Amino acid sequence: MPRSMKPTARRTMLLLAFGAALAGCTSAADLAARDNERCAARGLAPNTDNYANCLLQLEGERSARTEQRRRENLERPFDPSTVTQGR
Repeated sequence: MPRSMKPTARRTMLLLAFGAALAGCTSAADLAARDNERCAARGLAPNTDNYANCLLQLEGERSARTEQRRRENLERPFDPSTVTQGR
């Protein structure tokens, strides 16, 4: 990362990369590109505090959705018919 990048933007990019790595099937590059497109579509300029806040908000929303899905899966009753046996 360029040294000229503000600490907030640097932290945002690190959080975004870490969150993307935890997202699973979607690659970090795909998530970053989609988030960048969404923030740019909102008229925010890259490397600004508002842009960094936008990226953080998107990551927070993604984390909240992931946590909600996790909770729903934990609360779902076990269904043995969905289990497949390994070969």
